Amino acid sequence: MATTFAALIFRPADIPDRALSQGFAVALGGWGVASPRLFVAPLPGVPGYCAAYYASGEPAGGGDELDHLVELFEDELSPPVAVLDAAAELDHPGATIFVLVFSEEVVHDDGWRFEASGFVRHFAREGEDGLEAGVETPDRSDLVAVDIDLPDAATAQEERDATDRAIRPHRGSTFLSAELGAPVLGALMGGLFAPERRVEVRLVEPGPGPIADEVKRLNRVLRREDGRGAPAAPPPPVRGVAPPATYAAFARAYDWADPADPEDLYRELAIGAVEGTLRFLREDELRSHEREPGWDAAAARQLYPIARLSGSALGGGAAQRAIVALEADGEQLWVVRGGTSAAPAGPTFGEFLRYLALGWSRRSDAEEDLIGALMLRARLRSLGG
Repeated sequence: MATTFAALIFRPADIPDRALSQGFAVALGGWGVASPRLFVAPLPGVPGYCAAYYASGEPAGGGDELDHLVELFEDELSPPVAVLDAAAELDHPGATIFVLVFSEEVVHDDGWRFEASGFVRHFAREGEDGLEAGVETPDRSDLVAVDIDLPDAATAQEERDATDRAIRPHRGSTFLSAELGAPVLGALMGGLFAPERRVEVRLVEPGPGPIADEVKRLNRVLRREDGRGAPAAPPPPVRGVAPPATYAAFARAYDWADPADPEDLYRELAIGAVEGTLRFLREDELRSHEREPGWDAAAARQLYPIARLSGSALGGGAAQRAIVALEADGEQLWVVRGGTSAAPAGPTFGEFLRYLALGWSRRSDAEEDLIGALMLRARLRSLGG
């Protein structure tokens, strides 16, 4: 069976798993990839390095995996670029990432070295007019045809051998072997079939701890105090639905009593189906949902109300009573109208909090990429993608 893969090669001390997770999620923000897979393995024979192998799980529209890998890694915001940005955000600047996109189905051997200062790329591949090879940097792009001189009576094996000799100096794997001082292709093949762990591709991590961190990030951006005015008791159940642990963590860390902003309104929001003005529900408003007309249907779906949504983007009438609710898993958000009509909000709880923090920040280029990915993913999810 022919092997096709894309792998990032890196020193684990420079690239933590969180940078891999966020970087790939940002790069995939606008791609319709429902179940991306990322496995990490040490590289045998290349001491100090690991490889992260990416696969789409299922390319958008049922397309070819190699075509997807080529398009993704040639994109301006490719996975290694976004991973380097995420690593710098996590106080790991100055890292170097090597990449190989490889296939045995056709000749495709594409190697890259990425640093904050730029990239170098060497490749050999089958082009529209035959075999071609190239070298590319931000300031240079050279592409040449690879000629193979064969006698008319050459056998298939002789043709394969001649092809290998002709393209070997141009292969991306040859370039990476010289960079790393070890045979790279064999090491990657070995690591591909011996994964050590899986890294989930996520823009923001789930769970109570990460949610508390996101709330504190938001507090810092808004110059607020962690936990000010937080209720002494845990959030109450609503119609028999217990508050998810992530919401309890949110309630403990959020600033409920900022004297500089007593209304505590988030205006002009636009992420997925969350559009308009939002205010997180206070304890008395949570308790009032015990009497909220029509909330029984939402409670039957184990939805817990966390915020009220209003504004012109929602239209008038009953739409003004829209509620943002949290699923029992503590991650998925829903927009509930009239207590009965529920639709996916788009962002997860953690993604929504990061969106709020970024929305009120002076953003770097990397943060612009992140908020763009948050909005793209939320849009796709809210549309059922």
